[in-house]
Order: sequence, then structure tokens, then C-alpha cells
Amino acid sequence: MFRIRRFGIIRTATVVAVIYMLAIAIFLPFVLLVVVTAPRTWPDATVVNVLLGGIAIALVYGVIGWIFTAIACAIYNLAARWVGGIEVQVEPVQPSPAVPSWGPTYGSTPPSAPAPPATPTEQG
Repeated sequence: MFRIRRFGIIRTATVVAVIYMLAIAIFLPFVLLVVVTAPRTWPDATVVNVLLGGIAIALVYGVIGWIFTAIACAIYNLAARWVGGIEVQVEPVQPSPAVPSWGPTYGSTPPSAPAPPATPTEQG
């Protein structure tokens, strides 16, 4: 068993903020598709406005996510001092064998180089 005693506040909050922004960026093309194909009920709902709004939302979501994750990490670090932290069980995993670079199939033999020319002393 291993115990998580402490989270690095800045690094953890930064990683979570980037994940939040990437989540928004993944769904933004679908929102743009709806805006492009929907009938024009809002005159300001152009693709550029929606794109800029989506980027602004992603940034705001990332900043708010960073702040709240930093607060949550600080609270966890404080609580872990009192009760010892979360225990997790980990097990080692063997990496999968690498595919050889010399062939498309696993287990094929590498190409052999041509033999060097014979020298006069070897010809006999």
C-alpha cells in the first residue's frame, strides 16, 4: 500500500485546469456545427462570435478550475496531516514488447546486409 500524503498544489491545479480547457475545446466544434446549421434566430450568433465565446469560456473555465483545484488540494493536504491521507494499492505492470522497426509483423527477422566482397587472400 502507498499513501498519498500531499498534493503539489500548483502542479495539480495546472494539470486540472488544462484538462478542463481541453474538455471545452473538444466540444467546441460540435457547438460550432450546431450554430452553422441552425436557423438564424439570433443575429449575433455568427461562427466567429461563437468561436470567440467558446475560447473565452474555456479560459474562464480553466481559471476557475485552477482556483478551486488549488483550494481542494490545500484542504486535502491539511486533512491528510490529521488523518494520514488516502491509501492506494499499486502493482507493477510489464511494458508490452516493442514492435521491431525492420518489419510490419511481429517476430519477423531483420534484413541481412550483403556480404562484403572477398579479398585476394580469401580466394585462395
